[in-house]
Amino acid sequence: MARFHLTRHSPASPEAVWAAVTDFAAYADWMPLTRMRLDAGQPTPGWGFAGISGLGPLAFRDSMLVTVWEPPADGAGRFRVVKTGRVLGGWADVTVAPDGDGTRLDWREDAVVRPLPAKRLFDPLVARGSEWLYGRAIAAMLDRAAGAPR
Repeated sequence: MARFHLTRHSPASPEAVWAAVTDFAAYADWMPLTRMRLDAGQPTPGWGFAGISGLGPLAFRDSMLVTVWEPPADGAGRFRVVKTGRVLGGWADVTVAPDGDGTRLDWREDAVVRPLPAKRLFDPLVARGSEWLYGRAIAAMLDRAAGAPR
């Protein structure tokens, strides 16, 4: 499987980091050639969103369903989404927690390219690409949380 785990530290508060990483509408700011579609209302278990990435007929929908939603209490928070799309499956589990003078962010993800027989072929590429792409996106989210200009 294309699993990866990224850990980052931010001088921002856990609440500010949570606000940045759970601003799903803003994911289009972080992911190239992506626009977002969100369910109405606020995130809770059962709430969904999707990133539509690509151009024209080469676009695909990365649909996700929130399965865990625990906003920061005593500074720590966690959310988990399950990927329900036709092209991408898997999950992402994200936690924020106080860490010294700031916040520790842990982003764990397992992305699977469907159909599953293609998994072995695509997993190494998906893992490396995901680490790079999400690493950049998370850095931008944390900059926003800390009040840095874009």
